[in-house]
Amino acid sequence: MRNSRTMRLRHLLCLMLLASPALAETVDNCATVLGSMSVELRVARSLPPGKTTTFRCPEDTGPLLGASKQRIVNSLGAPDATGNAGGSVIEWSYFFASSADQRGIAGVPELTFSFDEQQLVSSVRCQRTR
Repeated sequence: MRNSRTMRLRHLLCLMLLASPALAETVDNCATVLGSMSVELRVARSLPPGKTTTFRCPEDTGPLLGASKQRIVNSLGAPDATGNAGGSVIEWSYFFASSADQRGIAGVPELTFSFDEQQLVSSVRCQRTR
């Protein structure tokens, strides 16, 4: 009986040791997506007028949901455009183009965040301007 208990304890200890790195290494996917977009935005804004960006909208914007306005502005800077989507929903847009080409040129990637009344991201849209 003692051997059985010792084996169970060893087995439990092994499981705990195997699980502990996974628990300690949680990934902040929001920071990863924002960091990547921040780099792309800086590159796009530094392009000469008329040169197009290679930026593609992120496939998964889910990690951005629930992020605060402050977190977005800390990562991406001030938005290029703001608006009210009705009610208490505020929208911020970022254009991935040279500073001179942000307005009036079709095909520029536009990333739009909608914020709820708690100032948290409630939806994200990414499309090309028309």
